[in-house]
Amino acid sequence: MSFQRQMKEIMVRAIYCEMLGYQASFSYIHAIKLAQQGSVLEKRVGYLAVSLFLNETDEFLLLLVNTVLKDLQSTNLIEVCMALTVVSQMFPKDMIPAILPVVEEKLTHPKEIIRRKAVLALYKFYLIAPNQVQHIHSKFRKALCDKDPGVMTASLHIYLQLIKENPESYKDLTGSMVTILRQVVGGKLPLDFNYHSVPAPWLQIQLLRILAYLGKEDQGYKFVVVSDGHLRFLT
Repeated sequence: MSFQRQMKEIMVRAIYCEMLGYQASFSYIHAIKLAQQGSVLEKRVGYLAVSLFLNETDEFLLLLVNTVLKDLQSTNLIEVCMALTVVSQMFPKDMIPAILPVVEEKLTHPKEIIRRKAVLALYKFYLIAPNQVQHIHSKFRKALCDKDPGVMTASLHIYLQLIKENPESYKDLTGSMVTILRQVVGGKLPLDFNYHSVPAPWLQIQLLRILAYLGKEDQGYKFVVVSDGHLRFLT
């Protein structure tokens, strides 16, 4: 058995120890090393361990920045997905400028899973450093109109936060949000979004929350939503 494969097995056991409440801090540096080296499966275990062991303020994460940047630029779809996943979960605030341009590029990637994960990564960046993503709001709008419903759904997380903070700046999106809600309620999304035959219930709730913020100070917008045939139950 190779050293990297042994380390992968040890890391799985370290994760289990932490799940049971025992500290396995001795393995943290090895989780970083496993994410940096080895096969795709070994890197996957390393990234998983890092995301479970560390937090955004941990100094160990600084050792992972170059690895994340390299994997984001990889031609291997799995490596790109792993890097975007760890970025969307935890990443040092000070290191965001180093990878932000690469994450932005992924918004136009031909694979929808990459675009979706890129949107979620940018959402994370917005939560911890909003000033650093102010210049890409136009790209958020493109994500909202993405042909893949998963990418569109991911963009709603960002818009819920943006509209909650400043609804006046996004009044022009009311019609788009109502249209999306009509499509969701009308069963236009893939069946994968259904839950017990209900079309995307969590997405419906999120859209209703967005529309509530948009119409908070404007009775006209409330009327548009309430008067829609599918939404009469709001009254």
